[in-house]
Amino acid sequence: MTKLLIVEDDLLLDEAYRRKFGDGFDIRVATDGEMGIKMAETFAPDVVLLDIYMPGRFNGLDVLKEIKKNVKTADIPVIVITNLPDSVDRVMEMGATKCLMKTDVDLNNIEQEIQAVMAKKS
Repeated sequence: MTKLLIVEDDLLLDEAYRRKFGDGFDIRVATDGEMGIKMAETFAPDVVLLDIYMPGRFNGLDVLKEIKKNVKTADIPVIVITNLPDSVDRVMEMGATKCLMKTDVDLNNIEQEIQAVMAKKS
């Protein structure tokens, strides 16, 4: 079963992700960046879904940077989902596998992206 780490602080979106992906994926959810960084190493997910704008010490850009610089987590594909159109190029340069705009995708699109990433890994 694909291990999916979701780093998202929006509780409604978090619940939607859990309902959509709960049956087909082994899911862990981090509600802030610091927890996301720790869980990327301890849970060792196959894929990370990452929000950019989060409160607290680490935002999504910080999480992406930390995941990509850690030898244990650097190869984990990260799909960034954001409302910030100006961050697309930046996150791709930082090593994100894909960057999706929240306004342009639904949960089915996200699932297709996860499946595509997993197909490339195998």
